[in-house]
This record gives sequence, C-alpha cells and structure tokens, in this order.
Amino acid sequence: MKKNFFYVFTVGVCCIVSFRYIIPSLRKRVVRTVASDQFFVPDFDEKRFSENRKQDIKNLVNKAVTYMQKNSLAKTFNAFSYDKNFSNGELYLFAYDTDGVCLAIGEHRNLLWQNLYDHKDSYGTFIVRSIIEKAKKGGGWIVYEWKNATKLSYIMPVKKNGKTYAVGCGFYPHSKRDAVVNLVNGAVSFFNEGKSEGDPIDQAFSRFNYALGSFVFGDLYLFALGFDGNIMAQGDRPGLIGQNVLEYKDENGKFLNKEIINKLKKSDNGIWVEYVSKRASKKTYARKVTDAAGKNYFIACGYYPTADRKSVVDLVRSGFRYLEMHGVSQSVEEFTEKRNKKFKFGDLYIFLYDMKGKTIAHGYNPDFVGTNRLEVVDDTGRYYVRDMIKKAKAGGGWIDYKIRNSSRFVYVEEVEIGAKKYVIGSGLHPISKPEMMQLLVKGGKSLLEDVSKEEAFGQFIAKDSEFLKGDLSLFVFDFDGICYAFGQNFNLIWRDMSNIKDDAGVPYIKKMIKTVKDGAGTISYKLGGHDKIAYLEKVKKDGMNFVIGSSFYL
Repeated sequence: MKKNFFYVFTVGVCCIVSFRYIIPSLRKRVVRTVASDQFFVPDFDEKRFSENRKQDIKNLVNKAVTYMQKNSLAKTFNAFSYDKNFSNGELYLFAYDTDGVCLAIGEHRNLLWQNLYDHKDSYGTFIVRSIIEKAKKGGGWIVYEWKNATKLSYIMPVKKNGKTYAVGCGFYPHSKRDAVVNLVNGAVSFFNEGKSEGDPIDQAFSRFNYALGSFVFGDLYLFALGFDGNIMAQGDRPGLIGQNVLEYKDENGKFLNKEIINKLKKSDNGIWVEYVSKRASKKTYARKVTDAAGKNYFIACGYYPTADRKSVVDLVRSGFRYLEMHGVSQSVEEFTEKRNKKFKFGDLYIFLYDMKGKTIAHGYNPDFVGTNRLEVVDDTGRYYVRDMIKKAKAGGGWIDYKIRNSSRFVYVEEVEIGAKKYVIGSGLHPISKPEMMQLLVKGGKSLLEDVSKEEAFGQFIAKDSEFLKGDLSLFVFDFDGICYAFGQNFNLIWRDMSNIKDDAGVPYIKKMIKTVKDGAGTISYKLGGHDKIAYLEKVKKDGMNFVIGSSFYL
C-alpha cells in the first residue's frame, strides 16, 4: 500500500465528482462510501516496515548467538523461552538441533522436544530441514509458510559442545512479494521431492495447474516452462500448456521468457524480472529445476505491485463512465473481451451483474456471461454475489470474501442505465499487513453477525482457525471490557481487561471501546516499549455490544 494512499484516494474522489456527466445521486454515494469504507492505516510504509523488522531480527539473532556461545545450553534455551530481553514485540527466537528437535520456540512451548524434521507447510516445503540446511551453509534468510501466512526468517549456526544448532527469528510481512517467493519455493520443493521418489515430472506440473489446489493463492499462480520455451504448467490458463512461448514479448517488446532462462543459466538462485502486462508493471520470481534426465525447467510466479485499492476504484469509475456514455451492449463487449486491455489493469478487471445476480459482463471469465451467480458461494460458503448486490444497494463500497485460498476485496457501485439497475465492480487479493488486519476483522464481524456468539468465538480461537494469519489474530471484548477471544491467548478469556494500561498509563481497552462507539477505526498504543496499531469494529449481538479487532507491532 502506498504511503500517500489516503491523500491520493481523497483527492481522486473530489476530482471525480466534478465530472459533469456523473449524476448528483452518484456524487453523494461516492462521498459517503469513501467516508465509511476508507482504508484506516494510510501512512503505512511497507518497505520501511520490512527493512526495520529485518534489522531487528538480525540484531536479536546475533545477540542470541553471542549469548549461546558464552552460556550453557540450559541457561541459553531458558533465556530464549522466558527472558524478555530475547524478544522484541512479536519477534521471538527459535532453536533446533541438526536432527530437527525443537529446543526453543518463544512462547509456543507445546512444540518443545518435538522432532519437526519432517514437518511440511501447505506447499510441501520441509520447514525445519530448510532451517537446518541454511544453518549448515553459514546462515541467511529463508521463506516458508507458518500459521497460515508467509514467514521470513533469519538463521544462524551456533557450534556448541561439538554439535551445531540452528538459531533463528522471523516475521510475517504479509506482502505479495514474499508470498510469491514462498509459492515458488514450495513448488520447487514439491518438484524435487517427486523427483527423488521417481515420480514422473508431469505429476508435479499437473498439480500446479489445479485451480483449486494449494499452489494457487488468490491472483497468484504458477507457470512453468522448459528451457526450450514449451509451457509445462499454467495455473491461470491451462489451455496454453504445450505451446512454445520462447519468442513471447511483453507490451514493451521485452523477451520475457528468454530473459528468465538466460538469467537462470548463470545462477542457481531465484531471479526477478520486471515487465509490462495488461497496462501494468509485473514482477516475476523464477527458480530453475532439473528432471532426472538432466533437462532444465523454470517455475515462476508474478504479481502486479501497482494494482492496489486505488486502481480498483479508478477502474470501476472508468467503467461506470463508459456505461453512461455508450450503453450496456457496447460496454459488455468492452468489459468482457479478453484482448481489450482498456478495462483491465494487471489482474484487475470489471464485472457487471443485474440486481437478480445475472452476469452481464465479466472481464476474467467470459463463460460467466449470461449465467446467474446468486447461488455461488466462496470458500467459506458465503453467497458473495448477494452481498455485492446488497452493498451496492446500500450506497456501494467494499466487501470481502474468500476465494482461491485467499481473501478478496471487491469494490462495487450501483449503476442505473435507463430503467434498469446494475452492480458494477472490481476487486483484488490484498496481501499487505494493514489490509490483512482490516480484512480479518471485517470477516470476523461478518461471522459473529451470522452465527451464534459461541460458534464465532470458538472459530476465532481454534488452532486451525482461518482467522489466524501469522502474527495476526482476532480479539473480542464486550463494552464492560470482558474478553471473549484473544487469538491463541486462552488465559485471557473471561478476564476483565478494562483497566489494563499501556506503557503511557492509558487503559487501552477502554480506549478501544470508546473508539468503536463512533464507528470503525484504529487506535495506536505502546506495549513493552513497542508501538502497536489496532483496527476495530463494533458488533451488536443478542442485545450486547462487542469490540472486535486485530493488531500488530509497527
């Protein structure tokens, strides 16, 4: 998310309402939507956040290595587990021996003494093996999935009493760049494991093509090519498999696949390339794999860094203006035609429904046109097209749902053309920390409104909860400050936390309650010397008022 998003977004709204062909009722609706659905952490600098966290982690790990070299194993691992000097906000230390036995892992002490050597993430990556391998090679950064999110960890080796130990610390950036690396690394691990077991390479490639499988994450998907240019896998368009695309050029004439292959011929590490696709800059990460016969391939994944929330709103408004000027029939063709890039921006596209759920136009899948999607559900069983229509009727704005293993934000508006009304919209799969925090809260609020309190609270704290994303989880308080859920911190449930104070002596739970009385919003506070930010919503259920929220360390 860009640092100046809120400023640009607000200025964009002010400019758009001045266009003479937008009707007054739409002007009011757009302004109201921005006021109620604005992004609440406008000044979050993702790059600076990531750089600061990496430096904090390296400092913590280096401090741990020095301490371990000077002290006994018992004293060391006790300090890693209990001494606050060896934690930093959400950051904690972990340690393994070379057999994969967990010796320290912050407050997650249920994993102590467990041998995690064969533990895999959902992409098939052997997490602890990767940690040990990195330590044996002298240390460095690795990426893997942990607690339903991409984790970036720094590993260092420590030699003690004739044995080598791997000591590390990591954080959850919740960025698309890191998710892309994680997806490719997981695919490479899956490919190499299949090769070691003698499986045909087609078995791995076919797994990458499965649109509902673990190697698809929202708008992120894999593609794989042989070094001869033949497509072996294409998670977005499997129909392209078998075609030779060695001569493929991007919109600026760059030979993308040739560049990837040439770079990988000179490197055994992953490489990045940047090019232009569908009017937007795209960054793609690729790694080389080799089959049992010695033939080389690459596995890759890309993302559009500028296809953000502002771009979604801009695309919808552009489509709205075109509808008004050219009518429905011509607009349907423009929105749906795949070769037409005017109403696409990277992975963003326009869709148009009538108020009964019939698909009028769809920029991603033309086969949807003419079908009624009112009964279609997302990964959690939610009727998201119904919710889009409901939101559009209420003045428009953002809704979220879960599809293709990922959360999706969609922006919709109601459009009146002649005597008929439609829902026009576009959406994206956000992977940034503030957006993910906000989305978790909105998803939790929706669940709490739809099911019993007990069922919702149970889902919020479950070990495999969909509301647990790395260091992000949900908390719920009533307006008296009684806690009903707090991520995996089960000891806080039923406690009166109304008078708990932050470092400045402010009872921050009371501050949260006061904030949501005026509507959704954020508060900032400091705990343990570290700044935190929390996003909050109000839920009224069974005659009770609740605060539901999530937070992270800045």
